[in-house]
Parts: sequence; structure tokens; C-alpha cells
Amino acid sequence: MSRSYGTAAQLLILKESTYGVAPSGNYEKMSFFSTTISADQPLINDPLLGIGREPRTPFRDIMKDDGDVVVSVEPRDFGRWLQFLMGSSTDTGVAATGSITFTVNPSAGHTITLNGIVWTFVASGASGNQSNIGISLTATLTQLATDLEASSNVSLTPASYANGGGTKLNITYDTVGAAGNAYTLASGNVNGVVSGATLSGGGYTHVYTSGAAVLPSFTAEVGHLNVPAYGVNTGCMLESMALDFQRKGGAKATLKVMAQGEVINTTSGGGTPTTRNYKPFSQFNGSILRNGVALANITGAKMTYANGLQAVPNIRPDALIDAIDPTSITATGSIDLRFADMTLLGDAINGNAIELQLQYQFPGLDGNNFSLNWTFHSVYLPKPKLQISGPGGVQAAINWQAAYNDSLQKSVTVTLKNDVSAYA
Repeated sequence: MSRSYGTAAQLLILKESTYGVAPSGNYEKMSFFSTTISADQPLINDPLLGIGREPRTPFRDIMKDDGDVVVSVEPRDFGRWLQFLMGSSTDTGVAATGSITFTVNPSAGHTITLNGIVWTFVASGASGNQSNIGISLTATLTQLATDLEASSNVSLTPASYANGGGTKLNITYDTVGAAGNAYTLASGNVNGVVSGATLSGGGYTHVYTSGAAVLPSFTAEVGHLNVPAYGVNTGCMLESMALDFQRKGGAKATLKVMAQGEVINTTSGGGTPTTRNYKPFSQFNGSILRNGVALANITGAKMTYANGLQAVPNIRPDALIDAIDPTSITATGSIDLRFADMTLLGDAINGNAIELQLQYQFPGLDGNNFSLNWTFHSVYLPKPKLQISGPGGVQAAINWQAAYNDSLQKSVTVTLKNDVSAYA
């Protein structure tokens, strides 16, 4: 007899075209830590009198389907959850770039390596993968860029080359997206410094903004593969997303889901599920900014973005709700800090609106390729109570709430950069 284990569970999702109707096709397989999405339909005992002491057959009440999903904060699948939370994004392709900076004019025999091709500086008579050294560094870089642009080498033609202010060779991959991040750089010249081992920054930027009038619904299939049993929850919508910023550990988000109803099947309806490579952010690489400047002495932070979803409980024979409507948005949180300056306390006392950013990115060049930035454009802070509870450092917890910014006509912007072109 097979038993259900979390290690043999799966979560498949797919955006719905019609609310409450499970779509057909290949679902997306999402990574998750836990889920309580499921429906319950209680029984009602009607205390009817005059028929004796024995209990009578109960009848069913309405169905309620909701629950939480705890997921990793990572740059690929997270874009889908943001779409369900805030609506479709504005997507922009970004080309990979890089450079080689020179401190002095190269000497004859010095080399650089571009995408595996060794390019040599010579005193005169340049041919093939060579460039003549000019009378100055600026002249040499101009000649180098001209020669690289004219090259027919298939390893070099995917990029464009330019003299960068007389001190560097700038390289830009011609095709937007992540492909250019594989273009390699190296310098055989002790005076040439590469921007990185490869070009970087190539990918796609997805911008989500608050205030969408209509939010997408989706079907979530929670599978117990060992049984087998598959709970198909239709009409799912995201009520809220909560993040907890800490010093260590993996970054996680708690998603509150409201749904219309659930059907249990013995086979999956998810087709051939698609997956994305898992690449989680670390809490260690998080940062918190006030008006564009990183805050110091922060020990933790929390945020919750909520849609104020409201079920439409029309009377119908299947005991399901008709729809789920978004109402007022709320964006709230808290910041825990070691009391060392008056920066945030001054904002709270003066009632100043600040811009607050909560960010995740990877270290090094990967940070140019993958990042997540929550921007709350007008944040207000109540004055906190400062308490001294012992000889140690004085901690302060400051709550905050975001408001609509009249000039920007929104309260929240989320910018996600990754290698996923779009979330259809």
C-alpha cells in the first residue's frame, strides 16, 4: 500500500481563460515548501424536534476552498506568482554588455580574447585577428573597434564594439536576452582589466505595477503521486503575498490563495508539465533602501501586499461562489533595526513620505542578470515606542504602510529581471 509523502507531491498551475474552468494543456510545475490549498465542505446537523433522541442524517453546507502556499523567492517561477498577484507585466529585453579597460596604450604582442578568439596588437601591418597600435590609447581603441566591427569571424559578429571614452573597449551583444551572457572576455595585457569573465546583464525585465482592475485566475492541481490523488482547485486567485527579510537562510514568500472549488481525480490533468531551472535568492543578498540609499543597522523586515479579494456568494445549486473580486489594495510591513541614528525615527516624527525598496539579487555578475526589486513609492511610518530592556543593544520595530503616489499614479512597482522572455 502506497502512502502519500511530501517528497512525492507536486503542484501544477495554469492560468485560466474562463474563471473557474480548468484549462487543458501542459501545466507549469512549481517548486514549493508547503501548501494548504484544498476545499472543505462541512456537515450541518439540524436539531429537529419531535422525532426522538437519535441523530438524523446531516446535510452538506457550502464549499470553502482556500489555503496558503509557501514558495521560494527565486527569479524564474516567481514571475508567474507576481502575475497572479498584480496582473500582467511590461516586458523588456536587455542586451548583455561588458568592457575591457586599459590604463596605458598596449604594446606589440599584447592580446585580448573575445568569445574565445585571441586578438593581437601589432606595431604595423595588421591582418586577420590583429589591430595596429595607434599614437595614443584613444587611437588604438578606435582602430580596434573598427577592426572588430569589420571582422567576419562568426564568434565575433554577434556583438558590436565601440571606443568607450578613450579608455575602454565596450562590447554589446546584438541580440537581447540571456544568450549574450555566455560571451567570454579575457585580457593578456597586464594593463587591460575585463569587466567580468563574460558579458553580463543580458535578460528580460518584467515590471509589475499596483492597481490592475482585473486580476487573472488559475487552476492549481495538488498531486499526491503515491496514492494517486490529484486535487484540482479551480478559480484560484492570489489574495496576498508576504515576504520576511532576514539575515540568513533562503528567501521565502507566503501566498494566500482563494479558490472556487476542488475536484479530486485519480489521474493528473496537467499534461506534460513544464519546468524552469531552480535558482533561489539568499536572504544574505537582500537589501533595504530608503530614497535610493541602503539603510544601515537593519536586522529584519517584513512586507505584505494584499488585494482585498472578496468572494461573490451568489445562490447556486453546486454550493460554489460565483467569482472573486479585488477591492482595496493594502501594502504594509515592518522594519526591525538596531537604534543607532535618527533616520527612520525622524521620518516617523515628521510624517515624511519616503520611498522604500526591498531587493534581492545574486552576488557578482549574476546580480546583473537576476534581481527582484519591490518599490513602495510613498511610505508612511508611525512613531515607534523605544524600549530599553537590558544592557544589550536597543532595538526598535517600525511599522509602515504604503500609499498611492499621485504623481506616479501607483503605490507599488515590482521589477523582476531574469532569463524568461515573458509570462504568457
